[in-house]
Amino acid sequence: MKILKIDSTVTVITDDGQVISAQCTDEQFKEVYAFVRANDVEAVKNMLVPELCAEEKKFVQKKHIVENIFTMTKDMPHLFSVTDNALYRQGIVLSVPEELALAYVEAYQNYLDSTSDLDFEETEEFQAIDRFWMWCSLNPNAESREDLFRFLQHHEMQITNQGMFLAYRRVVSKNAENKGLVGFVSSNYVKVKANWKKSPKSYYVYEKDGMLQLVHMDSVSDIVGDDYTYTYKGTLEQLYLDLPNLMQEQFTDAHTHTMDYRIGVEARIHRHQGNQSNQVSCSKGLHVASKAYDYSGFGDTAILVAVNPMDVLAVPRGENGKLRTCAFTPVAVLEVDEENNILQDENLDFSDILFTHYEEQVNNLRSMLENNSAYELNVNHILNAPNQFMLDTILGNLESAQETINNRTSYL
Repeated sequence: MKILKIDSTVTVITDDGQVISAQCTDEQFKEVYAFVRANDVEAVKNMLVPELCAEEKKFVQKKHIVENIFTMTKDMPHLFSVTDNALYRQGIVLSVPEELALAYVEAYQNYLDSTSDLDFEETEEFQAIDRFWMWCSLNPNAESREDLFRFLQHHEMQITNQGMFLAYRRVVSKNAENKGLVGFVSSNYVKVKANWKKSPKSYYVYEKDGMLQLVHMDSVSDIVGDDYTYTYKGTLEQLYLDLPNLMQEQFTDAHTHTMDYRIGVEARIHRHQGNQSNQVSCSKGLHVASKAYDYSGFGDTAILVAVNPMDVLAVPRGENGKLRTCAFTPVAVLEVDEENNILQDENLDFSDILFTHYEEQVNNLRSMLENNSAYELNVNHILNAPNQFMLDTILGNLESAQETINNRTSYL
C-alpha cells in the first residue's frame, strides 16, 4: 500500500487499486501509517472511512443471506419458491419484501444452527414472520406491504407469534375512577402473563381504603385473613376479560374526542376514511407509534396496542416512528415507568395475551370470506386477493395457527 498526506487529507492506495481518502489529525495519521506498514487494509478502512467499512460488511452479510435463500427454497419447497430472483411463500402470488425475505432466511439459519427437535415450521421465529406475512399479504396497499416490516425492524417493534405487532399511543381518559381500575387490571394482567409467565386466574384483586391490591390465591389467608376492610373485586383474569363490558366510557382520542377506546376492544374506522398515501406524513387514520415518536401531547394516558398488518393504511416515509392504521386493539394502560420501554424488555412474551384477539381476527377474516366473493373483496379493496386459492391458503394457515395457540394457552 501507498500513503500520501497533504495538509489534513490522507490518501491510501491499496495493492489492488482501491483509493481511500479522508481527513485526519496528526495522531490519527500515525495510526494509519502503522496500519499501512502492516498492510492491514481493514484497519485502514475502519480508521479513515468507518461508515464505508460498515456498509461493506453489511453487503457481504446480505450477499451471504441472499445466497442462502436458494438453499432454503431447495430444502423447503413446500414452503417457498423463487421466481425471477424474488422469494414467494407457497400459495401467495405476492413476492416477499426484501427485508422480510432476509428475516425468513435468518430464521432458517438459526433453525439449522440450533439443536431443537422441532421442525422449521414449528419454531416461534418462523411462525411470527410467516403469520405476519399472511396478514400483510391481505393488505391492499402495496407500499404498506413493502414498507411495514422494514419500519418495524428499524424501530425494534415487537411482532408476536400471531403475526400482529405491538405499538404505543396516547389516549384521553374520560373517567378518573374508571381509569384507576382499568389501568390497575390491564397493567397487572400484562405483568402476570407476559413477564411472570403465570396464570391471571391465580391472582385476586382486592380493594382496601380505596387502593387496589393484587394477591396470589395462595397468599389470601396471610394477607387478607379475616380483615373485612378488604373488598374482593374478582380474579385478575375475570376482571381483564370484563373490561370491555364496563358501562362507563374509558378513553377517547385527543383530536376529535369521538372515538371510544376500550381495553380489549378493537377500535376501527372504514379503510376509505383514512389516508393510504405513504408520501403524506400526518393525515386521517388511527395513529400508532414506536418509542421514537413523541406523542406526549396527544392525551393523558399511554396505552399499548396490537395491530393487524392487514389494517395498516400507510407507513409515512417522512415520519419518524409513527404510522396510520384503520384498526387497533388496546391491550393495556402503561404505567409511567413502562411508557416507551415495555416492548424493549426481552423477558416479556405477549403471545399468550393476544390469543383471544387473534381468534377474533381469524373469525372476522373467515366471516369476510364466507359472505363475499374474492372478486367483491378485491373490487372493494378489502383484501388484496387475486384468487380464492390464495385466500383459502392464508385462512388455512391462520386457522392452523389459531389451533396451536389455543392448545398452548389451554393450561392457563
